[in-house]
Amino acid sequence: MGSIDIERHGRGVVRLVLNHAESRNAMGEALRGELLPAFEALLQDPACRVIIVTSALKDFSVGGDLSKMDTLADPKAGRRRMTSAHRLARVLLAADKPMIAEIRGYAMGAGAGLALFCDTIVMGEGATIGFPFPKVGLAPDFVIAHTLPRRIGLSRARQALLYARNFKAPEALAIGLADDVVPDAEVEAKAMARAMELAAFPSFAAALTKRMLELSHDAQAVLDFEATAQALCFASDDFREGVSAFREKRAPDFDKPVA
Repeated sequence: MGSIDIERHGRGVVRLVLNHAESRNAMGEALRGELLPAFEALLQDPACRVIIVTSALKDFSVGGDLSKMDTLADPKAGRRRMTSAHRLARVLLAADKPMIAEIRGYAMGAGAGLALFCDTIVMGEGATIGFPFPKVGLAPDFVIAHTLPRRIGLSRARQALLYARNFKAPEALAIGLADDVVPDAEVEAKAMARAMELAAFPSFAAALTKRMLELSHDAQAVLDFEATAQALCFASDDFREGVSAFREKRAPDFDKPVA
């Protein structure tokens, strides 16, 4: 049977480890059914400041579970499947905590989509991220047509999705699909270092920043939101601590919850 392991580390860093060996972490109903409550719980947990999404297997995720799709010829069944997948997608789109994808091996299709919900993607040198949907007669799903263009631009996303492109780690880094590429043996350490860096910053400001970036296509919406966001920040303990630390020429301590 598959499982998801939750590992808690210092400063509120949590590793969410996919471990569905029988399906190579295929993003089917079983894995999605575990991911939804796991993410919901972590995103509501004040002790969790940063989430690393990774795999206990040699691959991050091989994508959709084709072995379970032979029943989807009925449009109603297909619709039900997508509605189920969209519940998880909506939770991840609204996530207000920084998330990091730690990728070794293959991250394909919906597996790539899971990584694309993350703010930072760390890949091993031997890793590959790809979008094989046309090869099996499918259009992209898991909101990839939204998340991929926001990472690499509409033109590159168009080529990746229409031509079913795979990107090895160095090319992914070159086009902005990955943020860090390190030797495979160093992926976990690099992702953890990134997470600890994020955890040192105030989580309240990070949540507001993530929301603002989702509005980034609309300048007026950003102006409206930042007026409220910055006013809340000005009134926060984090702002007072940051200013005090600056004046006292010391590192700020944002570990305490915001009042």
